[in-house]
Amino acid sequence: MWKILSSSEIFKHPRLTLIEDVVELPDGTKTEYLKFKDDHDAATIIAKREDGKILIAKEYSHPVGERLYQFCGGAVPLEEKIEIGANRELMEEANLRANKLELLGSYLVNNRRSKEKMFVFLGTDLEEESLAGDKEEDIELFWKSEDEIDAMIRNGAIANCHFLACWTMYKLKK
Repeated sequence: MWKILSSSEIFKHPRLTLIEDVVELPDGTKTEYLKFKDDHDAATIIAKREDGKILIAKEYSHPVGERLYQFCGGAVPLEEKIEIGANRELMEEANLRANKLELLGSYLVNNRRSKEKMFVFLGTDLEEESLAGDKEEDIELFWKSEDEIDAMIRNGAIANCHFLACWTMYKLKK
């Protein structure tokens, strides 16, 4: 196990805080390690209509300079119930609320820098309800069949690791 000798905040922004730990490794070596401050988890909803179509979104991702496919979701502060945060994100991004939520699973978002978890939900029994979204979000919405989504993955149109992880959880729960 690593032993934390000290911790200090070295960068703070509304969306990211960096912490530098001075750690002692099992062999006694001392080194610095960067991690993110863990002040939230995240949630994704795979919204499914009665006809079986699934909602996917396409949103600009600044670091890669492309519009990427994703499911609706986002950060959920630790003090907010994860199910409430998941539906809040769906209302902000798609003007929909899922009256039925089934937790499909969770995974670590970036285990080398954080203990943040992504909670993945299947949302059904959808109704229209909206909340104001983030100003940076410019989202296009599409309803696709499972076969269409599988084809998009096969042909490389979907390259977002979070989409792929969530889709795997969905497919395994069927």
